[in-house]
Amino acid sequence: MKIAIEVQRIFRPHKHGMDVVAQELLKRLPMEEDNIDYHVMVKRDSDKCISTTQNRIVHMLRKAPYFIWEQYLLPKACTKIKADILHCTANTAPLNTNLPLILTLHDVIFLEQNNFKSHASWYQRLGNVYRKLLVGRIAKKAVKVITVSAFQKRLIVEKLGIPAEKVEVIHNGVDPHFFDKLSTETLNRTLKRYGVQRGYVFFMANTDPRKNTEGVLNAYAKLLKLNAFTPKLLMKGISAAHLHKLLKQEDLMWLKGYIDLVDYIPQADLPAIYQGASMLWFPSFSEGFGLPIIEAMASGTPVVTSSVSCMPEIAGDAALLADPHKPNEIATAAYQILNLPLLAYKLSKAGQRRAAAFSWDATTRKTVAIYHEIEKAI
Repeated sequence: MKIAIEVQRIFRPHKHGMDVVAQELLKRLPMEEDNIDYHVMVKRDSDKCISTTQNRIVHMLRKAPYFIWEQYLLPKACTKIKADILHCTANTAPLNTNLPLILTLHDVIFLEQNNFKSHASWYQRLGNVYRKLLVGRIAKKAVKVITVSAFQKRLIVEKLGIPAEKVEVIHNGVDPHFFDKLSTETLNRTLKRYGVQRGYVFFMANTDPRKNTEGVLNAYAKLLKLNAFTPKLLMKGISAAHLHKLLKQEDLMWLKGYIDLVDYIPQADLPAIYQGASMLWFPSFSEGFGLPIIEAMASGTPVVTSSVSCMPEIAGDAALLADPHKPNEIATAAYQILNLPLLAYKLSKAGQRRAAAFSWDATTRKTVAIYHEIEKAI
């Protein structure tokens, strides 16, 4: 059997959540004796993170705008290799294919209106429009829809009118290297490269409104007033210009000296960044899964996350939950971690136990089982 797996953007140097998920799946394919040839469909770019091996053939398609690549170049390439099944891994897929289609739909966040606030980027707006136009039609056409949390399954069934039996929940995993405790020397050397000192509050920021960056800034301002020795806030993923704009908008310019910014962090450095933190803040309004939650937990870092969306499902009882609309709750949870060492220790240990329940090997096995299920049906 030939399965074409669309992973359009995983060769880009700066990978994000869906790219990481696809890469972790491909690293583990083929599994032993699954009798499948995997044809990996990827757009040409500089980071050749997956290579051709026996039963896993990489096809580098030429660069083109996202919708042209997906709607024209991808189905053409699938026809050329005579694929039996197409698995699209990042929410959208070609409409003009007759192949049995498996769609990984990480979330239906694009249907939420808060993505269209005035400060959402044009790229985010365009992506949301594209998904709104296509995803409902594609999900109905797919023979199986994979999603990453039970919370998102409920939304997909409700909002897209997809039969529940057609939607399979397969949780993401966490790479074993996050569990490895780094030596003091390695940790300090990595943090020095980023110009930060241990103990910071870590927040993976974003220009997307759902990430709640404004709420984090207000929560951090409250924490500074609550706690005399509050560590710095380390924010990844936004520019100095965007931070300046948000601080001005929230009347929090006085916070500027308390915040450090870092750009993209490669996967190899993430364990050190988590282990160097006093805690991770992940108070998003909406997520498909929330990969940083279990990555931080595996690293032994206490987590403060949201009491809404999929976050309680993923975090279980191993994190402090806060209403993302209430900066006071985020600040109070952080204050407890900073001032109650026993609580911080318990969260660290409980987090590692919780993270151990999420395995990329299990994710891959469940995905391959779906391939075989569809094979029997065609």
